[in-house]
Amino acid sequence: MNIALLLKSELRRSAGILAGMALIIALALSIAVAAGICERMVKASAAQSADDFDLLIGARGSSSALLLGTVFLRDEMLPIVPASAWANIREAQTAKSSIRWAAPVAFGDRTPSGRTIVGTTRSFLDRGKSREPAAGRFFTKPTEAVAGASSGYVIGDKFSPMHGRVHGAGHAHEGIAYEVVGILPPTGTPWDRAVMVPIESVWAAHADHDHDHEAEEAHDREQPSAHLFESWMLSNKTHLEELPGFSAVIVKPASVSSAYRLRQRFNEIDAAGHDGKIVPLMGVFSAEVLVNLYAAFGGASQALAFVCLLTSIVALAAVLLASVLLGRLRLPTILLLRTLGAPRRYAAALTWSIVMTAATAGILGSLILGWGAAELCAGALELETGARITPSFSMREIWLALTALAAGAVCALLPAWLAGRMKLS
Repeated sequence: MNIALLLKSELRRSAGILAGMALIIALALSIAVAAGICERMVKASAAQSADDFDLLIGARGSSSALLLGTVFLRDEMLPIVPASAWANIREAQTAKSSIRWAAPVAFGDRTPSGRTIVGTTRSFLDRGKSREPAAGRFFTKPTEAVAGASSGYVIGDKFSPMHGRVHGAGHAHEGIAYEVVGILPPTGTPWDRAVMVPIESVWAAHADHDHDHEAEEAHDREQPSAHLFESWMLSNKTHLEELPGFSAVIVKPASVSSAYRLRQRFNEIDAAGHDGKIVPLMGVFSAEVLVNLYAAFGGASQALAFVCLLTSIVALAAVLLASVLLGRLRLPTILLLRTLGAPRRYAAALTWSIVMTAATAGILGSLILGWGAAELCAGALELETGARITPSFSMREIWLALTALAAGAVCALLPAWLAGRMKLS
């Protein structure tokens, strides 16, 4: 007897039952598939976002807040880094080329459309002369801005900054307006939604008028050229304490050994602010903070893995129960085959093939459903964070599918054995 022809006939007759059985398996296993893909893609996206932020210099406080506020542009209350700390950074830059580039950043405003405005310098835009704008040019005046690739702005757009980093709150800064003169290439990070402006303009909008006026006069008098803060500080390091300060400083070390030396150096120094207060500094590695955050959520990850294991066990139990019931439903057909002379192994093989067809369809369906769920999760996270998040399969999902398939094959042996053991009466 040709078992393939009979199997095709039985699949048509039991299509509804087999489809329900496959759906149960697919739904249960898809949770484990989606969880694995989502965990991996979030970690990959976070690592990509932190790629250009090797070393962060901030005022002593929470390293996690410094990372989230600087790398992921979350609304964190970061203590101010005194501008006098820049003198130490310049010394490190000239010492054996230990720094490729460094740039201060200052937060506090947003655009009318809700995009984060970041006050910074040209070094951050060109990554130490290693990056060019995708369109236009970098800013050369305090009234110019450079927009991220996904900010929604184009060259020639004009806007006034809004106070505060929460969309829908705050008020516009009167008398301050920017014109977009350049667009940065896409990076797949939250910075694609940001708008970069000269840090002096952020100081002008927020700093105390007495200190700000004095600093602006010094800047205008001694460095009227277009290089802004970077050129000014080269010849006026003694006046750094007059400036309002930074939210953080982003440093790209020249080597791994330089990175560790710089971190140790900035963990041991203090800086004086324009108000005379001494502020202790800290240097943190973005990758190290990310690892610590992953470890902090390790319990949740383990709990999720346990839930995925339970759903997989439920799916296999469903396979076993459904296969036994299916064998009972097909009892008349099996008895007829035995009466016509079919051997026991033929009846067992037919039953096993029917159950495995449903199990295989369910496992393949779980990969499709899991991928779809991960795509929805990626879309939601990308909409929220602005980071490019791309789901992908790995050997983890392949091994999960193969393990489930092997377990299903074992579970199908029970109804196959029962079908082969049926006695003719």
